[in-house]
Amino acid sequence: MAPSTIRKAIGAVKDQTSIGLAKVSSNIAPDLDVAIVKATSHDDEPAEEKHIREILSLTSYSRGYIGACVATVSRRLGKTRDWIVALKALMLVHRLLVDGDPAFQHEILYATRRGTRLLNMSDFRDEAHSSSWDHSAFVRTYALYLDQRLECVIQDNKQSGAIGGGSSHSPRDQQQWRSPVAYHYSDYGDPDPYGRSSTHTLPRQGEEKRLMTPLREMKPEQVLDRMHQLQQLLDRFLACKPVGLAKSSRMVFVALYPVVKESFQLYADICEVLAVLLDRFFDMEYSDCIKSFEAYASVAKQIDELAAFYAWCKDTGVARSSEYPEVQRITDKLLETLEEFTRDRARRPKSPPRREEPAPVLQDEELVQDMNSIKALPAPSDYEEAPPQVKEEPKPELRSQTQSQPQGDLVDLRENAVTADTQGNKLAF
Repeated sequence: MAPSTIRKAIGAVKDQTSIGLAKVSSNIAPDLDVAIVKATSHDDEPAEEKHIREILSLTSYSRGYIGACVATVSRRLGKTRDWIVALKALMLVHRLLVDGDPAFQHEILYATRRGTRLLNMSDFRDEAHSSSWDHSAFVRTYALYLDQRLECVIQDNKQSGAIGGGSSHSPRDQQQWRSPVAYHYSDYGDPDPYGRSSTHTLPRQGEEKRLMTPLREMKPEQVLDRMHQLQQLLDRFLACKPVGLAKSSRMVFVALYPVVKESFQLYADICEVLAVLLDRFFDMEYSDCIKSFEAYASVAKQIDELAAFYAWCKDTGVARSSEYPEVQRITDKLLETLEEFTRDRARRPKSPPRREEPAPVLQDEELVQDMNSIKALPAPSDYEEAPPQVKEEPKPELRSQTQSQPQGDLVDLRENAVTADTQGNKLAF
């Protein structure tokens, strides 16, 4: 027998053994464990849609089923050394994050905090296939993308108050981090057999529209933080480009299809943030100008890589060519203009900081108590008011009618002086 045939037979035996153990040892939901094993089987074919829908249906009953599902998938990822099983498990996680209950996001986050290595596949290595290094690399990069995507969704919910307010929402209801519509692994590259349109979404029970702060009303720091998150997610997406033998694997193409569909909205969000930064660039502070220019320079390189990735996807047949957005590159002329303006801002003399004069302290004026405003206390009940006494006006004193004569001066120097002859004549008489 050929090695591939033996490997398939061994994989089928492992799947049947896992199904038998799930039926016997599962305490919470044996049907759920069986469906997960069937959806992550060892055969080199995409999972059947009926198994995925059964998992979605069972996990919609209660929160306990969601926890059991996350635990089973995590255990499946931790034990396997087959890249096909690991890739199918990650595809199942991606599908649950998109179409499953919103509680999946929080359950996966809490499981990671408890030490469950659900999306941490950094040390994964395939041991079941020969020449599978490229496939293992794709599994690791795909897990990193899902981890970064989940982190962005959680951060977005925190900023909008969805977690703090006690209500959770699906990523499909978010304008940012928008996920594609429900897809089937079996109809890869074909129209939806159920006739659903590309914009069809079913609102879940209890969902409410979140109130998000418009991007143009955010502060420059918030816009730059937003740009940083988008760039991190774009880096994880660009790292998902398969290399080597993985470029010819059908399973890799099926897993890459929803990731590429999500990147369309990611690119639109990046363009929106770039437009806001460019509108505010010439009115920003110098420090914000530096950060904005660095963001433009780094995004320019990422967009060049994105255009090359899209070109490869079109040639390979991942999604339809008409679905891809027209990638607009950031020109060198624009970068030179922004850099020149930033240098001019650096050469400008800094104006001295404006001293704020202390406001004069108003001293409290002493309140002059108005005596007329004072009210007397009421009289006691046994108090009798005395009759008013009539005051006699004093009689005016009679002034003496005689007016006193003015008294002359004893020595009047103003009188005419008497000569000696006159005085002698008076004595002679």
